[in-house]
Amino acid sequence: MKFKSQLLSILFALPVTLHATDLNTFASGSLIGKAIQVFVDKTGTQNIEGIQNLDKSSFEVSKLDTLNFGHTPYTYWLKFDFSNSFNHSITRLLEIEYNNIDEVEFFEPEYTESKISIQRFESYTAGMQYPFQIRNINHRNFLYLIEIGPNENKTYYIKTKTMGGLILPIYLWEEKEYNSFDSLRLQGLGFYFGIMFVMIIYNFFIFISVREISYLYYIGYIFGLSGIQLVLTGIGFQNFWPKHTWFQQNAYVIFSTVCMSMSLLFAKSFLNIKIISKRLNFLINFLVYLNILILISIFLFPRSITIIAGIFISVPSVITAIFCGVFSYLSHYRPARYYLLAFSMLILSGLVMIMKFLNLIDSNFFSDYGLFLGSCMEVILLSFALASRINTIKKEKEEAQAKSLEMQKILTESYARFVPRDFLSNLGKDSILDVRLGDQIQKDMAVLFSDIRSFTTLSEKMTPAENFNFINSYLSRMSPIIQRNKGFIDKFIGDAIMALFDKSVIDAVRAGIEMHIYLIEYNSYRKNREYDPIDIGVGIHTGSLMLGTIGAEERLEGTVISDTVNLASRIENLTKVYGSKIAVSEATIDAVKSAGAFSYRFLDRVKVKGKETPVSIYEILDADEPNLKSAKLDTIIDYDKAVTLFHMHELKESKEFFNQVILKNPNDKASQLYLKRIFGLQNPVTISSEDTFMAGE
Repeated sequence: MKFKSQLLSILFALPVTLHATDLNTFASGSLIGKAIQVFVDKTGTQNIEGIQNLDKSSFEVSKLDTLNFGHTPYTYWLKFDFSNSFNHSITRLLEIEYNNIDEVEFFEPEYTESKISIQRFESYTAGMQYPFQIRNINHRNFLYLIEIGPNENKTYYIKTKTMGGLILPIYLWEEKEYNSFDSLRLQGLGFYFGIMFVMIIYNFFIFISVREISYLYYIGYIFGLSGIQLVLTGIGFQNFWPKHTWFQQNAYVIFSTVCMSMSLLFAKSFLNIKIISKRLNFLINFLVYLNILILISIFLFPRSITIIAGIFISVPSVITAIFCGVFSYLSHYRPARYYLLAFSMLILSGLVMIMKFLNLIDSNFFSDYGLFLGSCMEVILLSFALASRINTIKKEKEEAQAKSLEMQKILTESYARFVPRDFLSNLGKDSILDVRLGDQIQKDMAVLFSDIRSFTTLSEKMTPAENFNFINSYLSRMSPIIQRNKGFIDKFIGDAIMALFDKSVIDAVRAGIEMHIYLIEYNSYRKNREYDPIDIGVGIHTGSLMLGTIGAEERLEGTVISDTVNLASRIENLTKVYGSKIAVSEATIDAVKSAGAFSYRFLDRVKVKGKETPVSIYEILDADEPNLKSAKLDTIIDYDKAVTLFHMHELKESKEFFNQVILKNPNDKASQLYLKRIFGLQNPVTISSEDTFMAGE
């Protein structure tokens, strides 16, 4: 049985070990791990001559695309049997993408003139224990040139040994394609380190501004994280410390302990762990001290110990940082949400990297580049965490001042019952306490005037107490309608309402319509209590007005000064003359036309008191009862013709069209008014001049 198993093993290995791999079968940029034979030199005493004399069975064929030996004290020899089936020479670049290896020695074969057997090898030595300048190709990764002539076979060897994790992602490239790929990779690394540098500078200025210690810890954290990446990518060894081999060999432990310590201190400060949990605070302090001890230990102990200790202490440090975020979030600390989002991606990518070093997972895109992606995502998300932290600090300060501000708040709310908040907002004031005599602003607004019809007659039937109860009952029902339509009441003038709308003219028109619609329900309520029904008129005009304060230092009053206000009041008075519920100016109707939201018709051009130029006024039909609105819309063509002919002084033709309107809609008061005016104009002897212009006043 044992012999049978050995035989199957030999038969399985023969196709790989006895035949060279044709270079032409590899696409540029291919991982060639499965074409590599590996010998483990546990004593570390073998040389190239001894390796050549080994039996082929001493080498084991790799089953992985990326060789990953984890943490190992052994020396590994890699054997490459390459052939070229073409009739021309082939040149390829062999790249070992992982550069944190203590020693890498590449053996290139030299042939005799007869090309029958290998006589000797040319060797190239590199690695972290040698200065960077001795490399045969000046590159952060290990690069070697593979040249094979036509129909030629060559065997190459690589000797590797390191104190840390030994990972060997080996690629074959065409030189042109590699240069293009490496250029893009360098651009990506430049973008990454640029973000890290910007974040250090950005947080440094925040620290200078707010003097918050958590930002200083965060700067140290980014510095440590950036240092780790400088080590892992080889950029640090190539560009910053090429002659300092001791530092390169220990840089990972140095930067990782700085990164872990600062991340824990940042979590402690940022998440208020000292206040939230004494046990977590103790654990963080303990882990920080351990990281500091490991940092000191690099001067006292062999690297084989400090590297393993540094990697293993990073695991509980990372887990603790995550748990702090979760615990703080469960304690309802608002910034913890952003902290978890920002650090979860980075921490998870860091764990993947550590698991790769421990040989728990294979090398892949996420294990190789995940830390870069996680770092970038962290930078973006942590900006929200920092903003949330600043807001939290601000909130804490506000809460500390809450008692002293409580009376001011009560006072402000009391004044708000007399001075609308929107009035203050338009003046650019946060509080009534900020208002000063002479504060003013000029802007375009819609002004709504509302008045109860025949209020004097109605009030004479009531006692003073009943008058006030009635007015308050009416106004308390109409005020919410105005507020709901984004307006605010500037004044109560007895039974009249003056409201301002600074967002949209349509809001004012809609408010007027809703006031009339609600009036039906209110009159039903009054009827049930045997009160007389009421009717109201609404006038709306749009234009520029001045909003401000008048009076004296000891007695101020907010008011609105403008011809726009006066005209809105005059238009409201005209609703009594034309029998309309809502009358608006031409400036208002232009907005209604644009919105296409309401039905309307032209009423007249009148010369109101205080203005020399006649003003066009219109009637909004949506406030009428449904049957009356329908009748007005059915007769609007005849009505418009009649009004046009009237203003062209074609009185006879105008009268005929008005008669048609009255025939279909006897309750059309505007048409009735026009017929009276036509009669007066056609029979001037029977009516006084004073009565002739009553409609226009």
